[in-house]
Amino acid sequence: MNFTYRDSKNVEHTISFEEKDFALSQYDTKLSDEKMKSKPTTFFKDALRRFSKNKSSVAGAIILGTIALMAIFVPIIDTNSLDTTQPYMAKQTKLQPKLFAPGTGFWDGTTEYKNIPINFDWEAYDADGTYAGSPAQTENSALNPQAIVGDIAYSKVGEKKLDGAPTSYARGGYVCFSMPAGQQSDIYLRTPVANYLVGSYEYAFEVTMGDAAQFEDFPYGHQGDYSFAFSYAPMTDSSNYQTIVIEPNSTQGTDGNTVYTFSLSDYPSIASGLSIADAGTVSGYFSIVLKGGAGHQSAAIMKSLIIDPRDGVRPVTDAEKGKMAKLACLDANSTLLRAGDKEQQDYAYRSSGNLAVFHADYITGSFTYDTYEAAFGNYMKTDFTIDNLRVYGEKGWMTFDYSIPDFLASSRKQDEVDRFVAGVHLTEDGVEHCPLQITDEYPLIGKSVGAGSLRTVSFSGMISRYREYGYDSMPIFLFGTDDLGRDMFKLVFNGLRFSLILGIVTTAINLTIGLIWGAVSGYFGGWVDIVMERVCEILGGIPFVVVMTLILINRPDGFPIMLMVGIALCATGWLGTASLTRTQFYRFKDREYILAARTLGAKDTRLIFRHILPNAIGTLITSSVLMIPSVIFSEASLSYLKLVNGLEGFGSTLSENQIFMMNYPFLILFPSVVMALVMISFNLFGNGLRDAFNPSLKGGE
Repeated sequence: MNFTYRDSKNVEHTISFEEKDFALSQYDTKLSDEKMKSKPTTFFKDALRRFSKNKSSVAGAIILGTIALMAIFVPIIDTNSLDTTQPYMAKQTKLQPKLFAPGTGFWDGTTEYKNIPINFDWEAYDADGTYAGSPAQTENSALNPQAIVGDIAYSKVGEKKLDGAPTSYARGGYVCFSMPAGQQSDIYLRTPVANYLVGSYEYAFEVTMGDAAQFEDFPYGHQGDYSFAFSYAPMTDSSNYQTIVIEPNSTQGTDGNTVYTFSLSDYPSIASGLSIADAGTVSGYFSIVLKGGAGHQSAAIMKSLIIDPRDGVRPVTDAEKGKMAKLACLDANSTLLRAGDKEQQDYAYRSSGNLAVFHADYITGSFTYDTYEAAFGNYMKTDFTIDNLRVYGEKGWMTFDYSIPDFLASSRKQDEVDRFVAGVHLTEDGVEHCPLQITDEYPLIGKSVGAGSLRTVSFSGMISRYREYGYDSMPIFLFGTDDLGRDMFKLVFNGLRFSLILGIVTTAINLTIGLIWGAVSGYFGGWVDIVMERVCEILGGIPFVVVMTLILINRPDGFPIMLMVGIALCATGWLGTASLTRTQFYRFKDREYILAARTLGAKDTRLIFRHILPNAIGTLITSSVLMIPSVIFSEASLSYLKLVNGLEGFGSTLSENQIFMMNYPFLILFPSVVMALVMISFNLFGNGLRDAFNPSLKGGE
């Protein structure tokens, strides 16, 4: 069979057909429906599958879940106290974060001290200015030598110069006496020489004065004119002072300083005044008189003052020579320190102007310091009593010799105290828990002082600080401690728990109010929608800070601050959810399936909650998840800015520690890192939920 046709160009074509071309290809084959290989699913299962494919959202969910679990369990598991009334808390403040052993160089509880003044052993330092030792725990430093990790890098002798008040760790320098600008009176540098005259007047003086003008960094004003004088008066008439101006011999020293020498025997008037048969009846002092400058501060500097007592009416005794030696100034820094030493005040210099030390030498050290050893290490305690031992005995940590009545009454003699101490032993439990460590190297020592019924008994021994504070072992604070001694690790997650609870509860309330308000407004529309929208616009136009302030001002007495903050966060926090819900209801309420349900007699509540709301749930879930970090951030901001006080969340922790940011950055770093992780994780998790429940919005903001 042939078939002929013409194409669009009027060209004729012929096609041939055969009978086999019309045969059925599956004439003998039986056909039937095959079982579907894909498994049935639900909307939420499908959303979960899509969510699991978003790796960043899964990572955010894992981090968020981990942090949330830590917020629940860390405050429970971590037994470190946050009670600042505990007396030991003041001893463990601002400890560095610790995870590894000290000396590892990272997260090891140590801190670096740079150029710390050292109480130096000046007699032992080497010729090159180095010294292999440790700083002592003195008034110039609160550092514990046992807590220093490794060696100390010392500065060179002469490299550091001290100007100002004398200190225990400096040496040498000049005594600088100065007078304010415009003051017309003279200044006297007093040494009560004649107070110790007992029949001898052959005193030779050697005074070394410096030239302040040669120092470019001299901070005490201009070099002033000075002179020397000696004043004296009978003790029976101390107001009748006689002043003699001294004109000593002067020589130029090799170090640029001027050396003045003179003897009282060269001044007959002084000699006659001091040659009194009755020894010890004359009072007097040697003075360096500074002439005041009219328009500027005047100053002079003295390197040394040596007083040489010689035999006069009778030989000078060794005791008198010793007193004169104490009046000498061989070390300017040490000389000026006498004024603060009660035992040395009789030998202290006095001035009607200002006294300071200029260019004294001191040594600094740089080293690694273990803050935990300093706070919790062992120390010798010398002020504990039998009552402390009784407490240890009651806890089963030690045993006593009960043959001594009354556990050592205060009237016990030393031999009874020694017998009692010999009978004190730590139990097996006491070796592990008792603060008092009794060893061969550090035995318990008892001392009886006084006589008869006035005797008192005291004890000294090696005390373990961490056991004394109630720890079973050396504590470790992962995030360090704050200025009140609280464990930052527990404090941060305790605050996070508070913030999460506040965020979840507030979000639940806002979500409930917003859903109901938005659903009613969007579903019914018309004048109902108009009225409800105007209410939202009025509330939305009031700044949140104003709302917060008004609520806090009108807070009833005794009303919890946390509840008031929650009310403030809920006052306008639901507006966003209401607007979003209203939009979704306008989007779905006129769809065909809604019309069909209404035609079948479905009521408004069924249409809202069974047909429209489930289709809008994806967007609303995303909104609710992202609302939680927003509430947390709002609470943190309010506390950080001190608009509210008394909360225990993130904001209060950051606010309290911001003043330590420069010297102790970890107090801000760790809470900030946790806060950042919470915010980032919530956003990743929320975006993943949005993409899973509403794929059409994937990639949107």
